[in-house]
Amino acid sequence: MPTITGRPLRRPGTTVGLAVVLLGLTYGYDGTAMAGAQILVTEAFHLSPLEQGTLYAGPVVGLMAGTLLAGRLSHAVGRRRTLAVAAAVCAVTTVVSALSVNSVMLVGTRVVLGMTMGVLIVIAPILIAESVRTAIRGRVAVLYQCATAAGCAATYFVSYLLAGGGHWRTMLVIPALCAAAAALSLLRLPETPSWYLMRQRPRQAADAHRILGTPEPDTAPEAPPSAGLAKNRVRELFSAKYRKLTFFVIILGFLVQITGISAIGYFSPRIFQRMGYEGDFSLLVLPGFIQLLSAVAALVCAVAIDRVGRRTALLTGTALMTAGHLLLVGVFAEFLPAPAGLLGLAVFAIGFNAGFGALIWVFAAEGFPTRLRGPGASVMLLSNLSANLIIAQFFLSALSALGGTTVFCLLLAVNVIAWCYVYAQVPDTTGRTLAEVQAYWENGRRWQNPPLASTAPKSPGGNSRGGDRT
Repeated sequence: MPTITGRPLRRPGTTVGLAVVLLGLTYGYDGTAMAGAQILVTEAFHLSPLEQGTLYAGPVVGLMAGTLLAGRLSHAVGRRRTLAVAAAVCAVTTVVSALSVNSVMLVGTRVVLGMTMGVLIVIAPILIAESVRTAIRGRVAVLYQCATAAGCAATYFVSYLLAGGGHWRTMLVIPALCAAAAALSLLRLPETPSWYLMRQRPRQAADAHRILGTPEPDTAPEAPPSAGLAKNRVRELFSAKYRKLTFFVIILGFLVQITGISAIGYFSPRIFQRMGYEGDFSLLVLPGFIQLLSAVAALVCAVAIDRVGRRTALLTGTALMTAGHLLLVGVFAEFLPAPAGLLGLAVFAIGFNAGFGALIWVFAAEGFPTRLRGPGASVMLLSNLSANLIIAQFFLSALSALGGTTVFCLLLAVNVIAWCYVYAQVPDTTGRTLAEVQAYWENGRRWQNPPLASTAPKSPGGNSRGGDRT
């Protein structure tokens, strides 16, 4: 069995973190690029309202297709290779998209971009879970969300600078730079040790552990995938052993989007218009500042997450999201002035990026064994994107037909439900190894051992287990 050549990385966590940050920037900018360019694109191609909707729905459909491919690709060729190829394809397709000569070409390339993003957001958390030490795993995962929020913020600031000259093509091409840089940064990393173990290559797994500085094994060797395994993997996800975890991540993934983050990301300029704001500065720069605050919130979460605990961060973040929607209801009901709406959007975005957005993807990556991480993350993301598609397709129509007060009252109710679900069902996995987290779900949501004292922050509800049964 060949070995992996290469010296141990001097700062493996930093090296993995750099790749993850670049992937997050790519996803964040590309995901909101159309929000800044929409008005100019609509004028350039004379789009109807229905055609404008496809500018958002198309990438979501691509995302859903990408999630179906992600698990198989990551099992077949590896986590790092899958991400590197997806980033490279994203870079090329972004350039082609910016050169579109009609709306059909634009939407088609955006669908392909969505597919690469689907692969990226499924596999990036798995790469983090399998490539960094337990002590910093949560911190690196949050950095990914921080970079995503920074990419979203950059979209609006760049769009404001380019809007006066009508340079929508330049707005759309910028993510290619981030994607190319991400692909290059991934070349410095080996495949993950867990993937080598799954492929029954223990010597290469040991070499990867040495290079990454993670000497502790995280899983036992498992048989490599074979033909026709996809159905068996899906069946195993819903077996008695993993059914609770599978339904948990499906519900959590759906709640993340249905609480309204896509509406804020896609339609912030339209929401500001509805609240009475006018001009490029108000419609593009103010949303940019909101996303910038979100990035700061995610960064603070990255620093504090291993001290306060993941469950506490989720509960706090969801409570802030609820408070943000309450302020927006007050503005649309004319109980509060328009600036309170700006505050409401900011509070919601900060709460999301400090809680849901930063942490929920970790649960699928940590909870499933190596062979099921790709399929498990894909199932979670499909649920997430189903809610995303609902928001993308119907939010503006609902806003026009029902009015802001009714729409944000509905979103407020959904956020309350989300907080209750987190309180009742989410365990705190802070300080736990992958093996411990997997055993928790496999043993009927019971921890076999208490966490280390230094990494067991007390969670709301009176204990650090948060919804666990004893």
